Amino acid sequence: MGEKMMIEVRDLKQYFRINDSYTVKAVDGISFYIREGEVFGLVGESGCGKSTVARSLTGIYKPTEGEVIYDGIPVTGKGADKAKICSMQHEIQTIFQDSAAALNPRMTVEKIILEPYRIQRLKISKEEQRKKLVEMIHNVGISETYLTKTPGELSGGQRQRVSIARALMLNPRLIIADEPVASLDISIQAQIITLFQRLQKEEKFSFFFIAHDLSVVRFISDRIAVMLRGKIVEIAETEELFSNPLHPYTKSLLSAIHVPDPIYERNKKMIYYDTDIPLGDHLVEVSSGHFLLQ
Repeated sequence: MGEKMMIEVRDLKQYFRINDSYTVKAVDGISFYIREGEVFGLVGESGCGKSTVARSLTGIYKPTEGEVIYDGIPVTGKGADKAKICSMQHEIQTIFQDSAAALNPRMTVEKIILEPYRIQRLKISKEEQRKKLVEMIHNVGISETYLTKTPGELSGGQRQRVSIARALMLNPRLIIADEPVASLDISIQAQIITLFQRLQKEEKFSFFFIAHDLSVVRFISDRIAVMLRGKIVEIAETEELFSNPLHPYTKSLLSAIHVPDPIYERNKKMIYYDTDIPLGDHLVEVSSGHFLLQ
């Protein structure tokens, strides 16, 4: 993992106005960064704003306030560099939770995986495209016999492998995975997570991994941010977060993790957190690399 900062988010806010008297503050002033080659995890309960963060980074949503900086160059706001925005859209790819909705049901697997070339209008010969296609499906564990099938003929795990192959076709620098294993069976989850780990080490891309399962995030991430009600309440190196959680909400999440030990499960004490407690406004570095919302 390199020390170069690839993408930085500064005081990002994403508000949605419902009517004249009500505005949803989906993301409410968050800041973090992702290093070159790093796996950065984001965890939190459903509805806390995780997916909104992903969509704000990829340009699906225009941030209400704040900055997204890519390679040291702003890509949001009035000072955004248009050339860098085009570069970022090529170099950042997304893997969604619902693979069935993310894949065109009328297209074959071959057309789906090659689609990024068409969208980006890349001038690559059919022979080179085919070579890259075969290489990629082998990397993600798909047989060539699946190339003529449509998404409806595949299992959930197979569809997610197709999504991964499509995301990797452009050799991205950053992959954003939004709850990519949440809809899969537990045994398939393990296969996909192991696949992510192998591909990340081989391809050296940075990885923004979003999930609500702390156990999964711990297994794959270098650093983890914990999100609650639109704010990041704590950021730390993975083992530091698990061994020395500081925010009460983080402690509550960790206490809820299931352990395959019936005696431990019977005797463990849950830590409950009152989600109505007001949150702080600023992330403060309380120790090296460990940030806490105060």
